[in-house]
Amino acid sequence: MPPSLIRILDARGASRLALSPDAGTLYFVSDLIGTVQLWSVPVGGGVPQRLSYEADRVGAYSVSPDGACIAYGADEGGDERWALWVMNADGSGARRVSTQPDRIHHVVEWTPDGRGVLVFANLRDERFFDLHEFSVDGGTPKVRFRHDGTGFGAAVLGDGRVVVTTNRTRGDLNHVSLVERDGSTRLLTPEAPAAMHVATHAFEDGVLALSDRGRDLPAIARIGLDGSFRFIVAPDRAVDDLAVAGTQVAYALNVDGRSEVRLRSGGKDIAIAGLPAGDLATDLIGGSLAVARDGTVAVAWARFDAPSAVYVAPPGGPAKLAVPPQMAGLAPADLPEDELVSWKSFDGRTIPGFLLRPRGAPNGPRPTVVQVHGGPEGQARPLWNPLTVALVAAGFNVLQPNVRGSSGYGRAYMSLDDVRLRMDSVRDLDAAAAWLASSGTAPAERIGVIGGSYGGFMTLAAITFCADRKWAAAVDIVGIASFRSFFARTASWRRPLRAAEYGDPEKDADFLESISPLNFIDRIKAPLMVIHGANDPRVPINEAEQIVSTLRSRGREVDYLRYEDEGHGLAKAKNRADAWPKVVRFFEKHMGSGAAAGAGGAD
Repeated sequence: MPPSLIRILDARGASRLALSPDAGTLYFVSDLIGTVQLWSVPVGGGVPQRLSYEADRVGAYSVSPDGACIAYGADEGGDERWALWVMNADGSGARRVSTQPDRIHHVVEWTPDGRGVLVFANLRDERFFDLHEFSVDGGTPKVRFRHDGTGFGAAVLGDGRVVVTTNRTRGDLNHVSLVERDGSTRLLTPEAPAAMHVATHAFEDGVLALSDRGRDLPAIARIGLDGSFRFIVAPDRAVDDLAVAGTQVAYALNVDGRSEVRLRSGGKDIAIAGLPAGDLATDLIGGSLAVARDGTVAVAWARFDAPSAVYVAPPGGPAKLAVPPQMAGLAPADLPEDELVSWKSFDGRTIPGFLLRPRGAPNGPRPTVVQVHGGPEGQARPLWNPLTVALVAAGFNVLQPNVRGSSGYGRAYMSLDDVRLRMDSVRDLDAAAAWLASSGTAPAERIGVIGGSYGGFMTLAAITFCADRKWAAAVDIVGIASFRSFFARTASWRRPLRAAEYGDPEKDADFLESISPLNFIDRIKAPLMVIHGANDPRVPINEAEQIVSTLRSRGREVDYLRYEDEGHGLAKAKNRADAWPKVVRFFEKHMGSGAAAGAGGAD
């Protein structure tokens, strides 16, 4: 008997880690109670303690240099208008420090004396994020760095100076600047070549950063305060996470979508032992890797068959489970098995992806859902997703493709869908469906598609521009239907970054109109479900409303789920518990049950 949806939806994990300065306490966020809150647990073992209570949802956070306090962001209803809060490390004394509820405050790091918190906030103009220093005692924040653009990276040096990362034309092309105590700035990176310089951390007499300067794959570079530059770790795999404390450097290699965690310490560079096959538990905010000055490493670890768990490796020792996943009674036999697969696209390029199947299921064609990641610079990786698990438990295969434009394979691959190459990635989806049918993995007439955020656009594009594929069903979650209306309504601070990726809404207007699914809606023949949060600042809910209303005006039936207390996706357990069973039933209605599929054929 397949596991119940109640159990799948009630399984919980942990992510966004931090270690106290003495490595005695582990901090993490979890939606154990149904919303994302901050928790702590002694590294040596003990009962986890919930720390945040006033927040509807906790975002980024930072532990003070002495370990006594925590600064964190909190929003309401998924609106991403993060307010700045400070509390004692035991959860007591929580107080809101910021005073402008209509602005966004991104927590960066504490000042060395522990009296202030550095925050990127759009107080001056909602389009631009300046670096401010907020006193924990309140009062008017001090502007440390003014920048007419976006850029949320900053590393605080021991003497109080700050190294900031600012975006150039796009989020993966950056400048790094030194901000002196008097407010003057000095650029540490050259105009050419334009390259990635992100995830900066104070290190010796400079900073460490992830960079692809002169390389296709990002590696770890040391940037001196005099502008000097050299790679200190440059493997043949992408480095996609970095944590630094003193001389201890923890990082993760991207190995075909899975992660290998390593520690560089005392002249040695070794892999962290004791981790099962899996991946860092990444999300929009990050923080899946932490290291302390004594070499203790904490890892939020994700797998297809378990919510993210937290492992801690003591100095020189293997990783051990510190915060186990809450499995809600699910057994291994109930959960997906995965396979790394690939197929040829229209131009002969090989496209990789993960194929998830019911564990131990017989071979043979099975109804399959193609699940497209967001980004577009994201990457399908072995992450726990209750909806994915529910679909596999219902008997479906799930294919998670890494179409061109995905991260993890180098800058050249990630650039293959830029602006006027956009639809080549949609053709990769079409090729995925063709491969599913030709390989006997799925019946040609029983292939569906689903995606969230940019994956929602890809879903709509697939059923619009590749309609000849005769997709059996499609689910669009917070996706873009019209680039014209998207650019008109998305949060103003996001427009420049999205224009660099999708195209300029003025200069490339004709092209953007030519790839907007809303403009070709009569091509859509596949049954469609649309899901959106009313408070979404990234892809405003108008994108959902207009495609639903337009299809319904043509007499088409559309399943529409609107959630008034959500933003960009479904963060609340109660809303996932409402939506995901409906998604499973929608695919069952239009693709048939997968439970009877296999060697005996489809029902």
